[in-house]
Amino acid sequence: MNRPTPQPDELSRSLGLFGATMVGVSAMLGAGVFVLSGVALRQAGPAALIAFALNGLIVLVTAFSFAELAAAFPESGGSYVFARKVFPVGGAFATGWVLWLAYIVASALYALGLGSFLVYAIQLAGGESLGTLPSWAPVAVALVATVLNTGLLVRGGAGAGTGIAVAKVIAFLLIVIPGLYLVASSEPGTVAKGLTPIAPFGMAGIAVAMGFTFIALEGFEVVAAVGGEVRDPGRTIPRAMFLSIGITLTIYLLLIFVMLTIGGPEGGGAAWEDLGSKGDQAVTIAVQRYLGPFGTFVVLTAGILATFSAMTSALLAASQVSHSMARDRALFRALARKRANGSPAIAVVVSAVLVAILVTATGDVEIAGVTASLIFLLSFALANAAGLLVRVRAGTLGGFQAPFYPGLPLIGVTACMALAVFQTTLAWQAPIVALVWLAIGVTLYQTRFKASAQRVSARAEALDTMLIRLRGRTPLILVPLANPDRADTLVTLAFGLAPRRAGRVLALAVASHEGEFPDAERGLLAYERCQEALRRAVVASCRAQRPFEASVIMAADVAGTIAKIAAERSPEVVLVGMSRLDAASQGSRLLDRLMEDSESDLVVVEAPPSWGPKDVHKILVPVGGQTSHDPLRARLLGVLTRESEHEVEISFLRVVADSDDQPRALQQLHELAQDLGRRPEDCQVLVSDDAAGSIVEAAQGVDLIVIGLTAQAGESLVGPFVERLANEAGCPLIAIAHPA
Repeated sequence: MNRPTPQPDELSRSLGLFGATMVGVSAMLGAGVFVLSGVALRQAGPAALIAFALNGLIVLVTAFSFAELAAAFPESGGSYVFARKVFPVGGAFATGWVLWLAYIVASALYALGLGSFLVYAIQLAGGESLGTLPSWAPVAVALVATVLNTGLLVRGGAGAGTGIAVAKVIAFLLIVIPGLYLVASSEPGTVAKGLTPIAPFGMAGIAVAMGFTFIALEGFEVVAAVGGEVRDPGRTIPRAMFLSIGITLTIYLLLIFVMLTIGGPEGGGAAWEDLGSKGDQAVTIAVQRYLGPFGTFVVLTAGILATFSAMTSALLAASQVSHSMARDRALFRALARKRANGSPAIAVVVSAVLVAILVTATGDVEIAGVTASLIFLLSFALANAAGLLVRVRAGTLGGFQAPFYPGLPLIGVTACMALAVFQTTLAWQAPIVALVWLAIGVTLYQTRFKASAQRVSARAEALDTMLIRLRGRTPLILVPLANPDRADTLVTLAFGLAPRRAGRVLALAVASHEGEFPDAERGLLAYERCQEALRRAVVASCRAQRPFEASVIMAADVAGTIAKIAAERSPEVVLVGMSRLDAASQGSRLLDRLMEDSESDLVVVEAPPSWGPKDVHKILVPVGGQTSHDPLRARLLGVLTRESEHEVEISFLRVVADSDDQPRALQQLHELAQDLGRRPEDCQVLVSDDAAGSIVEAAQGVDLIVIGLTAQAGESLVGPFVERLANEAGCPLIAIAHPA
């Protein structure tokens, strides 16, 4: 018996609190302060301390939303996972696509920082005889580091950099603790001199410094990006995030404080002015001044470890985001593949190639820093918004609740967006890079990924109805009732399409009569004829413990009335029961009017009155190659799988007229089956000039056929092909149609 294929991204949960914290620390600590502290001092002076502290406050506020969402949805992918849960498919794609760029830019930034540190170390080791290395040397080193990181992540996964993170923390302590001792034993007034004037460029300078250095405190969310590998995620992920932020921010503030007080030049000039002119070597030079050769060795070691491990974490997060998107068919399928150790190897390699391209193309750490900061601020604003929406739509989920709701997430959204808007003024290249990347993504989504992403999303909603609530949808299912014997089946299926606490069902009974104004006696007779169908619907509602709406309308034109109500109420699906699919019947004319006059999907059940979803064992799905039916088909098959009392076997069939088309058709069918959680063995492609006859033959022994309806211009939705299937297949048939 066929079973759904397990999801391809189920990773082993190997990270505890220490390992998860080290993932966050590895992503946060060191790289940003090493690469960008000189920029912060140049822009804000001693108030760089305030800039880092304010950025830390924004990050802390955002971390509460991240922690609540990550505890509720402990899957790899980070902000993209949250967007996929809360936003429509297109919005989730845009979030993941931009977030992928953010991690790629961050990885490139850290790679360039690593290149600068290694080149500086080579210069110190070689002395004057080495001469000045060429300008491309840091870029070359960064490219080598990208290759090394790729191999590390392909072999080791999320925990690959734990040892480096621990070594990095130790190296920073060897810099900060002796520095604090020297500050404490320095002459009176040293601290005041180093911090005066505290804000030489005012709040404007602080804001500019915040814009350049926000990326230095990015990285805590990488814990959420690898959430699928964390043990006891409801408790571990929030604690690991807050520990990562606390450790990193404390070390940053203490290090900058020491640099400002005892890291200045020997001549007695202002430390912030001198170090601000040193760029990405500011930390190295300051520590060399107060700790001598030992300090130089330690700071270079810390800098190399910091930039390398931060690059590792950023590249890991980039690969996890792209892997998660590919798993949801919002990116190329190859990116969803994994090695035996659980590493998304292809996603790592592709992300690394993009990092290498960016490293080669730019070489400017300031522009890379602003670009990455801008995109992360936008993604953090989305995370705060997602936290708001989850509480509104579904209440509290998971094991962690952010305090002061909705105050904290509202503050987070406002602060992130305000700083993001300000950042667009710091470097014109940053918003342009983001917009160009987004334009490329939108083009790819519309032309390549939309259909597959929508059908995967629709199946996910059918199997996990909470997603419908989280995404803010309240689907209305319109069920015209005429035959009392079919009312039970239709209402039961409607409840499946409109899940509990998320959807609504409207049962419509049309009391038909002849003439425009019936007399009272004929009107009551027409009304009583439709009451039995509503009574059966009430019985089904009570059995399912689900409420529904009901309307009775007196009308002479049944088809016109149903089409009018569908146009007015805009249901997501109109569910129609028919005793026979016949192009010449009144029911067929109703279907044509519904397709013409409304934007609703259409589900037509042609089955005996006693048939119901719980009776389904085997389903045959003939596929014609078009994708317009994919989301509705995926949702319907998911509902039938969920509602059946048996293990459901689903087979996909494609009939082609030319044997040359068979390999491509089979590949497309395999992709469809995989997206719907089925195996390649469930697919068959036949070569035949008689498609209807081949389907009828294949339908022997199945309980249900699910087929798409597509009408050509001027033709009826129910044509000879569908009529023949309905008449000869010998089993119930569900036909679906999507408005053009």
